[in-house]
Amino acid sequence: MRHFDDLSADGPRNLASAITAAADPALPGVGVVACLDDELHAARWVTKVDATGVAAFSSAPFPTLGRVVDGRVEMLAARPPRPPAPAGEPESDVALIKTYPGMDPVLLTAVVDAGARGVVLEGTGLSNIPAGLLGTVADLVEWDIPVVVASRCRTRGVDLDELSLGARLAGRVGAIGARGLAPGKARSALMVALAPTGGVRAARDWFARLEP
Repeated sequence: MRHFDDLSADGPRNLASAITAAADPALPGVGVVACLDDELHAARWVTKVDATGVAAFSSAPFPTLGRVVDGRVEMLAARPPRPPAPAGEPESDVALIKTYPGMDPVLLTAVVDAGARGVVLEGTGLSNIPAGLLGTVADLVEWDIPVVVASRCRTRGVDLDELSLGARLAGRVGAIGARGLAPGKARSALMVALAPTGGVRAARDWFARLEP
């Protein structure tokens, strides 16, 4: 977060601590972690919350997995469940669209016309998306283009039918819930879910096996 020529640059320490953590016998099997400010965060949970501060990353409300202390890893919490294994090379052409009131549904069909094989919609805190998009979501699903609805903030790792009315309506026209993943991470997950054959069925099956 601080440049190398700044006072108390944090990059070298982060790199040293990351190497220490990677070599520690406590880490195998934990999955991908981010090591910053001597803290270990699960990649699935961590979010950048400050653009300039050294303590820029947080896993809240989930726990920090551990920390690097005196050249060794001290684990503080259990790792999150591992996601389903990829079945092949991830699909690279997945669109991420931030929704807003009154948006034109043509924005969804435009990315599909441009070649997108899947779409992630960033909804509100309750995973609601504008009602005007529901018909287009249904069309995309009928065309075998999976549509995943994620929230702009943290939500419970449950299906859409267990969330708000707006989220349930999206589920009823065929959308898939991100099960608590942030929008950017839901896009990466959909890329993996579409390997190797693509399609709504493969995506729905992958997210159904994603443990919260």
